[in-house]
Amino acid sequence: MNNPLFHHKQGKLRVAGLISGSGKSLISIMERQKQLEAVSNCNFEVVGIFSDNPRSKAAAVSEKYNIPVFVNDIRAFYLSRNQKMTDKETRQAFDQETVNFLTPLKPDILVYAGYVWATTAPLLEAFPAVNCHPADLSVEKDGHRLYAGAQGVRDALLAGETKLCSSFHLVSAKVDHGPLLFISEPVAVEEDTDLDLNARSIKYLRLLNEKSRQLCALGIEKISNGAFTVNANGQLTYQGEPIPKGYRLTIFEWSASGI
Repeated sequence: MNNPLFHHKQGKLRVAGLISGSGKSLISIMERQKQLEAVSNCNFEVVGIFSDNPRSKAAAVSEKYNIPVFVNDIRAFYLSRNQKMTDKETRQAFDQETVNFLTPLKPDILVYAGYVWATTAPLLEAFPAVNCHPADLSVEKDGHRLYAGAQGVRDALLAGETKLCSSFHLVSAKVDHGPLLFISEPVAVEEDTDLDLNARSIKYLRLLNEKSRQLCALGIEKISNGAFTVNANGQLTYQGEPIPKGYRLTIFEWSASGI
């Protein structure tokens, strides 16, 4: 018998999310929640927002959707301790303050937005989490994900990929290496002979970020309705089928989702 990926104690799957900039990834989830509530039943609800950037839209989004928010300026946090941004002990202290805020809200899952560069033990041990990465994390060589990290889109273009995808995955201690859930419908790479590599990377990052936002909403919806499970062999499955490299969405499935 397969077990749901996440067991929420009662009622809906409780979701908290990071807003580091515009908040569009988390907004896509909240808008999907409103859409489902208007026509049928929604099995998830967003219960909290956290942000490391005081210039982000977190406060405005919190006010619009009436959801508790915690904004903790990460640069000021490091500066007040006279530490470089790469110091892991300071990051652990920063993450612990986020845990302290989120714990009373009782989230079942966290949603990170984009590249997660230094998530540490306090957050990882307190709550399971998912993330969308704007590159295809199923592409590997010698067990290494070739397009993990901040330059995933650029690396894929340099490798000559003709189609680019976003990935929805579980978060682990190793950046961009958690188990894969969804791989998005692809974006076709054009000739772009008039653009240099930097301009091409920006172009496709924008397109893939749009895929990622949709993927976040679809992923949370499918987690909440039990489509992702773990079978008796410990394998992650989608609709009962093992997905060792994630489930690759088709154009039909993407459009039929209504997101």
